[in-house]
Amino acid sequence: MKINVSIEDMVKHKLLPNQVVLLMLLYHQDFDSIKQLFGKQLAIEIRDSLIGTEFLLSDKDTKFVETIISKDKVGRLLGIKGDSGINFWEFYNCYPIKVGSRVLRASGNSQLAEKHEKKYLAKVKTLEKHQEAIRSITTFVAKQKASGKLEFLPAMDTVMNNASWEAWTALVEPIGEENGEWNTESI
Repeated sequence: MKINVSIEDMVKHKLLPNQVVLLMLLYHQDFDSIKQLFGKQLAIEIRDSLIGTEFLLSDKDTKFVETIISKDKVGRLLGIKGDSGINFWEFYNCYPIKVGSRVLRASGNSQLAEKHEKKYLAKVKTLEKHQEAIRSITTFVAKQKASGKLEFLPAMDTVMNNASWEAWTALVEPIGEENGEWNTESI
């Protein structure tokens, strides 16, 4: 999972990086990652430091797993559109900005990036499809890099217009099933 938050927003809201990470994990209700990253005590301390901000609606007496956040405000901070939990930037940042002298996509918030975001959100409606798109694009870029063919990556306009990540899902192999068909016959 990737987070894309501007430093200006962090300064504006007086947030520390660990607070932003915790808000993102709370947004997705990923308590296992919270425990793994921060441990129980530190997670509670960070959560308590957010009490009184516009992002946290709970008080200190609330059990950690019952912490209530302002989904709308945390979503805006993290760049997540709507209730679906889809963060376009999580997908967009998986693709290289440029290879050699070829520019493949916009490097930040720009009109071109906003155009790509609209196309993406029009095609990807669920969190499951979003996660599948991230796995697909990440796998495709990794396979191109491993074979020394990064210079043949299509521009992001082409990827968006063709919804190329849908075709690339065939490249994603389920964990534990790489070359699994070789041992399917009994002796």
